[in-house]
Amino acid sequence: MLLVSLLSFPACRSALTGPWPPVESGVQEYRVGSGDIIRIAVFGNAELASRVTVRPDGRITVPLLNEVTVAGKTINDITREITEAYRRFVQDARVSVVVEEVHSYRVFVTGKVIRPGDFESRMPVTVVQALALAGGGARGANLDRIVVLRRATNGREERYEVSINDILEGQMQQNFTLRSGDTVVVP
Repeated sequence: MLLVSLLSFPACRSALTGPWPPVESGVQEYRVGSGDIIRIAVFGNAELASRVTVRPDGRITVPLLNEVTVAGKTINDITREITEAYRRFVQDARVSVVVEEVHSYRVFVTGKVIRPGDFESRMPVTVVQALALAGGGARGANLDRIVVLRRATNGREERYEVSINDILEGQMQQNFTLRSGDTVVVP
């Protein structure tokens, strides 16, 4: 069904010229986000072990330390910060932090798709994969003028136009990896 909806476009269209987000080189180090579940263990101190969900404010509550901000930080950053904080209470504290469940990566697909909504994924998805999660384009969808909306780190809204036909013809720069929070709009 998705393939049929992807291939049933009008023949007359104009190719998009970008710009699109730069291709991210290499594997990015994972950064914890709201909704993720992490496990913290302090070697030799089972009473300090905890399994916590990162709240929407980006914080967790940890025994003895109370509130710790973890959203946007890597596991190494969190481990280092919690280790230093526990050294006030535990001599030679050795801390282990593990992400048990990823729930913070979400993309949104709206407009003329079969199943609009927000989609959680354990791994980053591309524009085409997000469209597939939404069941593909609905009747009357213009898959040559898809818009991806992104909030940049500076707070500005970025806008990228994407054409499925261009992607099928090999313009893979349009099938970029979405960031958590991106919204795909199918007119």
